[in-house]
Parts: sequence; structure tokens; C-alpha cells
Amino acid sequence: MIVLGDISGIQRYLFDVSEARGGQAHRLRARSFLVQALTECAALRVLDSLHWPTEDTHFLFSGAGKFTLRGTGAPTVIQGVAEELNGMLLRDTFGELRLSLGAGSGGSEVDDYRQAQAALQRAKAAPWRPTGAWEPNRLILPPLDTPCALCRRAPASEDEDDPDTGRPRRVCRHCSQNYRLGRSLPRARHLILRAGTGDAFSWLGIAGELVGGASINVDSRTRLVIGLDGDVTAPPGCPPERYMPRRLMASVPLDENGDPVWFVDLAKRAVGDHLLAVLKADVDSLGTQIERRLQGQAELTEYLQFADALDTFFASELRHEIARDRRWNSIYTVFAGGDDLVMIGPWDVMFRFANHMRELFHRRFPELTLSAGISMFKPKRPVKTAIEQAEQLLEQAKEAPKDQCAAFGKVWNWKQHEMILREAEQLAGWVQSGQVQRGWFHTLLELAVARHGDTPDLMATARLAYHVDRNYRRNTEARRWADALVHRFDDADQPEIRYLPAIVRHALTATRVADERE
Repeated sequence: MIVLGDISGIQRYLFDVSEARGGQAHRLRARSFLVQALTECAALRVLDSLHWPTEDTHFLFSGAGKFTLRGTGAPTVIQGVAEELNGMLLRDTFGELRLSLGAGSGGSEVDDYRQAQAALQRAKAAPWRPTGAWEPNRLILPPLDTPCALCRRAPASEDEDDPDTGRPRRVCRHCSQNYRLGRSLPRARHLILRAGTGDAFSWLGIAGELVGGASINVDSRTRLVIGLDGDVTAPPGCPPERYMPRRLMASVPLDENGDPVWFVDLAKRAVGDHLLAVLKADVDSLGTQIERRLQGQAELTEYLQFADALDTFFASELRHEIARDRRWNSIYTVFAGGDDLVMIGPWDVMFRFANHMRELFHRRFPELTLSAGISMFKPKRPVKTAIEQAEQLLEQAKEAPKDQCAAFGKVWNWKQHEMILREAEQLAGWVQSGQVQRGWFHTLLELAVARHGDTPDLMATARLAYHVDRNYRRNTEARRWADALVHRFDDADQPEIRYLPAIVRHALTATRVADERE
């Protein structure tokens, strides 16, 4: 039998961080980790219900909010397990997260997988559906009394000081735990999962404890010890049969004291405007690629190898690349695993890293393509809106022919990314050297949009020629560039013309000074 598990509602849970200022970086990272920990806890509970031991032979895959289990048994058990666990999630996440399960048996591994996948989709289409009659009262949450000052979903139970104003406020247990967890994650090496509840966090009757030291204290309640960095060797004090390596660590910029850098300080590392950017990317046509690896197969071996390779790239290889290269040490990984990622960093760093990430992906998976969206936001604003904008841009990038990036109001194939960056940095350099004035870029942007917008203005080229002749000094590099631009301005097939609005917007952002930032 094959059992598939899928956590739904992840994006809403991750990014619905009401705090708009200093603490949201810590809480975002904590929520991302908690989703991955929930996946492990849910898989353990399903293994228990089926009386399967926690072994690699049964625990085939876990990552990105999904898990795959294998063993012998009857699929009829699964619905009751899902209902029990979802009752706990309803209470603990107020309906934001839910677990869907699907099972299949009786054929080859691939046949069972297809059955399980169909059952999983049916379960996802009917959230909170009980095995018996509907009980509406079960979905009514208890009154809040005094709601949490941050999430507004749970009763306030603890006091804390606002990280920005220093004023006291009342928050719920979950938000308080998230803040502490986000601060401790960068120092953690292992996650111990024990039966019961704990101070760090608890999911589905299993408590989690983060350990930063080299040795582990395993007791009778210990269900599993997880190596957060994918280390295949069990640490001292941990029996090998209770150990599993995972890729749950993320890139987190740290300050001189080893604490996570707040978003407002991270934005100060940006060139020009102090903005942060959200990079959201995922693999194109993944379902088609999975089907290719299942076609004509009796076992799941090839598919599992493919899924593990993708998860390794996003969850591990990119993190080590960020740690290796100082250019990327300002990147904050909110989520990376499975076939997608969400990262935050200074806007100029993220724009350049997006192309580097795509090049690494292409070398690793030459038969696959990947699309991305990049949105920008002020560091004191809630990140939720920027995430939604990045998602919309990603959807634009994934329109045919895919393999594209969307940012600065345009969508382009990755082959044009380096050209756009090079041209934008050249314009910004001319502002710094005094060859051009930054205000001219507004005219250039206006004329580019007018000439090749929805209603093309044929006179825009003539106005550009007049603007260049009147303002750009002769015999300078900038003037020669501008003259060539006028000559090609009507030809939208030229990449430098088609993507000129994005080039100019990048240059404007890179040259914005302090007085203009607000």
C-alpha cells in the first residue's frame, strides 16, 4: 500500500504574519520550519495508525509539506486517521492548516501510487469532511475574549514588548513561541520529536525540541531524532534506528551577535532604494515530468529519486551556495524544498541571485525549466502583500512559453536576464559619473511605454530624438548609447527595446537617494 500525505493551507499560514515591523522576520522563519516539522509529525502519526515502524523502507519521502509512505495494510484506516489529526489542526491552527491523506493498494507500486494520488485529490477537494454525518458545531471555535495583538485569531495569554516601540502587548501562545523559535533556529543542529507536549512546539500530540549541541539525550518518549542539515550519521547518544536526516535548515542572515538580522536592517544593504524583494520560483510542468517517470514503471524508484533530487537542490544545494558565496549572505530563505522556493533579501541582491539560481538549476536539471516572480516591498510593511504580488508575477511568468522571470512590469526569458541587469547597471553608473541626470530616466520610461504600450504612439520616437539631442552631451558613452537607442526605438523585436521599461525601472531604483525613499 502507498499512502500520500499533503498539508494544505501552507501559504496562508506562512505569510499571514500580521506584524509589520521588526519581529516578522523571526516569525516567518519559525512558521516555515513548523510546517516542515508538522509534515514529520503527521507522517509519524500515520505510521503509528498503520502499525508500521519508522524505517526507510516505510518512510519513502518527506518534504515541502508532503510525505510518501509504503507498507502493507488496508486503505480504509486512512480516513479515520485524517479526521482525528485534522481535529487537532483545527484547534491548533484555527483552520489555517489541514491534512489530506490518500491511499492505494492491490497493484504495483506505481498503480498504488496512482490510486493514492486520486484519493488524495478527492480528500483535498472536500476539506474537513467527516466520515459520518456533518457536525457543524465541531467547526465553531471558542470565543477569543482578548485576541492576540498580532494574529487576532487566538486568545492573548502572554506579555511581550514590541521589538520596535518597546511598548508591552498581549500575544497568544503560538505567536510567542514562533518568535522564540525563529531566534533559536540558526543555532540548532537536530530536532528531537517526543510523544506528548513541549515548550518549543507541539504538533498532533508530538513535542519538538531543538538541540544545538553535538550529543543527543534519547529517552523512552523519543520517537525520532532529525538531523536538520541532512547529515546521514546519527549524533552521539542517538541509536541509528531512531535517526533520520532531513534538509530543514534555511539560510538566515545573522548579525555580529549571531542573531537573525531584522528586515529593516537587511534593507539597508540594498543599493539605492532601501527595499527588500521576494523571489518566488518553482519548476514548470512538474506533473508532466512526474508522469514521464512513472510511465511504464512498476516501482516508484525513478520517481522517488527525481523527487529527492529536486528537494535536495532547493532545500540543500541552494543553501550551501548561499553560504559559500558572500554575494548572497543577505538572503533570507522563508521556504525552499520540493520543487519551489520563497526567498527575501535586498532587492538588487535578489534580482541578481534569481538568474544565478536559474543557471544552477539548468546545470543540475537540463531537461527541466523554472519560472520566477520578483516583487519589492518596504521592510516595515507586512510581507504578506509582497508574497501575493510575487505569486501573481510567477503566474505571469509561467504562461507559455514558461521558463521566464517577471519583475519591474515585464516578463522575459531567462536568456535576457543578464542583458537587462547589465543595461540597468550601466545607466545607474552614468548617473553616478555625472554623464546623465536621473530625472531623464522618467522621460525615457514614459516614452518607452508610450511607443510600445497598448496604444502605440508613433511620435514617441521623435520626442525621444529631441530629448536626447537637447540633453545628452556629445562624444560621451551615454550619448552614443542614446543615439543608438533612438535608431532602434521602433523595433520592439530588439530585446533592449522590448525590455527597456524594466531596465529603466531597475536603474531608477538603484539610483534613488535618501530624500526620495519615503
